Amino acid sequence: MTTKTDKATGLARLREPFAPNQINKLPKPYRADSQKGQCRECGGFHGLPAVHLDYVGHAALTDRLLEVDPEWFWEPLAIGPDGLPQFDKDGGLWIRLTICGVTRLGYGDSQGKRGANAVKEAIGDALRNAGMRFGAALDLWHKGDLHDAAEEQGKVDAPAEEPAPARTLNRAPAVSEEVRKQWQDQIDECQDSDDYRALWQTAKADGAPEQILAMIVAAGKAAA
Repeated sequence: MTTKTDKATGLARLREPFAPNQINKLPKPYRADSQKGQCRECGGFHGLPAVHLDYVGHAALTDRLLEVDPEWFWEPLAIGPDGLPQFDKDGGLWIRLTICGVTRLGYGDSQGKRGANAVKEAIGDALRNAGMRFGAALDLWHKGDLHDAAEEQGKVDAPAEEPAPARTLNRAPAVSEEVRKQWQDQIDECQDSDDYRALWQTAKADGAPEQILAMIVAAGKAAA
């Protein structure tokens, strides 16, 4: 049975900051019609230039929920005639999230995806939204909301100058076989997309050559 003290401690734990390796980057191009290209900041392929918003993914949030309350659960707010969670006319899903005996609502959508991926995306989005009602990653949500509000008001301006084009690999200094092997060993230890993303960020922070960054991106895409 969950005591009042356990509940207070668990709910307070939800509000604690997430570790840097649990935070992902969501690129948001400054214009909807921005030309796509390889991003030097996140390694992804999307419209440029773009701002990168921090967010916590489904896996990291689930890990936190299990740590706080192993018996947490969610349920859809409505059930359709087929016995499955009922989505609204916009393709969104309302849920109840219960943690430490406290229940709060959340809403998620599929971000334009289709099929089974759309369902998983909506559930993950709804869990993050409901988790935010408990304070989970609230600081990251706040930054994203501020950006979205400024964007709607037309106050988000692109940089005065376009970022310099990325240097092509054939112009970059050659990487020694020893350095390449050291990074390749770390790449081989990666298990999922979060591992590749964390390794890429570490390599960038360490000033690794572009060839190494490209190796990490290529390995991550091949493993996806």
